[in-house]
Amino acid sequence: MTSTTTPKRRRDRAAREREILEAAERIFGERGYQGTSMDDVAAQVGVSKPLIYQYYGSKDGLFLACLARLRGHLLDTVADAVMAAANAEDALYAGFLAWFRFLDEHPQAWSVLVDEGMLSAGPAAEATDEVRAAFIELIATMVRMNVPADRPADDDEIQIVAQSISGATERLAIWRTRSANPPPPEKVARTLQDLLWQGLHTLKSS
Repeated sequence: MTSTTTPKRRRDRAAREREILEAAERIFGERGYQGTSMDDVAAQVGVSKPLIYQYYGSKDGLFLACLARLRGHLLDTVADAVMAAANAEDALYAGFLAWFRFLDEHPQAWSVLVDEGMLSAGPAAEATDEVRAAFIELIATMVRMNVPADRPADDDEIQIVAQSISGATERLAIWRTRSANPPPPEKVARTLQDLLWQGLHTLKSS
């Protein structure tokens, strides 16, 4: 009996954790870290508060689990889009488009990632920095793909471009969430692609 019930319990726990994290992401995104309680999340999912503590240990632990889940989904989405592109230039557009579409499809995600009440210091700030560092490395890979072989950029140049683009995407994401009529992801991605493409051509001739 143990061999048949244990896998079911594992599946039940995995499904329950997914429900908890989905609810927590929504609530953290809508109310911020300070405005969210474990009671809120438990009531949303229909489970007991002690069960959430059993799974995550604390509200900090739950928040970190949300960040880890968002990081995985966001980076996988962008990386898959980049790898599926027909060529290096299209990869720029595909990566930017995937980023902004993801944020549009998960409106609370960006709020969780930039919750200033939680992310100024401590493990949550470190986790968010890891998300940013992984995204910057992905951008750096996209940049390397687009630098012609006859004028290879050095590591400093790659990082300057990647850091700049990362900062631009963050500011654009914040602007779009606050705008009453934001431009569509396609327009933002195409403008960023054109800007970076022109910059890389300037870089190669310098």
